[in-house]
Amino acid sequence: MMTLPRFRRVALLVLAALLSGRLASAQQLVPRLLLDEDFQDNRRNWPLGELGNARYELKHGEYSGEEYTHNNRQRVALIQVPLRADRDFDIEAEYRTNNVGTLAWGARDEYNMQLFGINPDKHVSICGWQRGTFFWGAPESTTARGISQKGWNTLRLERRGGRVRYFINGEQVAETAFAGLWGQGIGLETNRSSTARLRRLRVWQLEPAPPAAPAPVAAAPPAAPAPTETADAAEALATPLHAGQRLALRNVFFVQGKPELLGTSKPELARLATALNGQPALRIRLEGHTDNQGPEEKNQTLSEQRAEAIKAFLVKYGVAAARLQTAGYGSTRPVAANDSEPNRRRNRRVEFVVVE
Repeated sequence: MMTLPRFRRVALLVLAALLSGRLASAQQLVPRLLLDEDFQDNRRNWPLGELGNARYELKHGEYSGEEYTHNNRQRVALIQVPLRADRDFDIEAEYRTNNVGTLAWGARDEYNMQLFGINPDKHVSICGWQRGTFFWGAPESTTARGISQKGWNTLRLERRGGRVRYFINGEQVAETAFAGLWGQGIGLETNRSSTARLRRLRVWQLEPAPPAAPAPVAAAPPAAPAPTETADAAEALATPLHAGQRLALRNVFFVQGKPELLGTSKPELARLATALNGQPALRIRLEGHTDNQGPEEKNQTLSEQRAEAIKAFLVKYGVAAARLQTAGYGSTRPVAANDSEPNRRRNRRVEFVVVE
């Protein structure tokens, strides 16, 4: 028979274990960027040239695969990205095809891979191959309203535990069980005499947040942001926003030299509007930035106009104008040296700050 003191010790140990488990499960996860591919060069060694019955090319910021034998034999070109099966992750890419073709992920080779793409008539392909056997992950009849049949579409998949959610241009189109990773390959699959293309491919893995630094004894007066890369908004918008966050809208694009938003900006701005409408007490400041090309006064005006253009979009999507401040800084706050086009592209950006 267990004595009372011993019973209390056991009960305390059980309670401590339960609390520890709850704390561990509630541990904050933050996204770590594993891949940010703009296809401006081939430093990551994407397969090029003939690959079986397909030809792969990298040029003008795009990676393309063309199957040219008119048969139904799939080909896939992969690079390795260190995803882990025990961690959640997100994959996002801009994609287009003239017929069929898909984004391949969790792949070992063309006989073991998972696929996400678009077929004719706005049908969504969520399928794959395992040990040489084809399968459908979501019904073949799955469709999405917001697909551009001839233009670029933003594909995004989010793995959370045992589920995977699929999005096209910000609209969730399907959810499936997570079948695991059969490899660490990510890339482009094509077949049936089709040409498929990728641009701006990014991969994040969610990892435990590092311990918070101790609070300073006395707060220093506010200073201009240091010239370092701002956190990406694409991942942060999946979690509640909080005061003090500064995030870059990396998936927001404008007509060159103008404040006119491109259509590919809609998914990220729609996510921002949804996040703000879900937290109606928050107010944000939109900050426009440019590179150092052109007259300083013109850059200052352009940065202000671009921040205002995003404000107008958010208001149209139901966010109260009184909650949105705007500011423009021209080229005065770069995050990279303006010595190359890739660096200038990083400096041309709009950030937002959650002010309260």
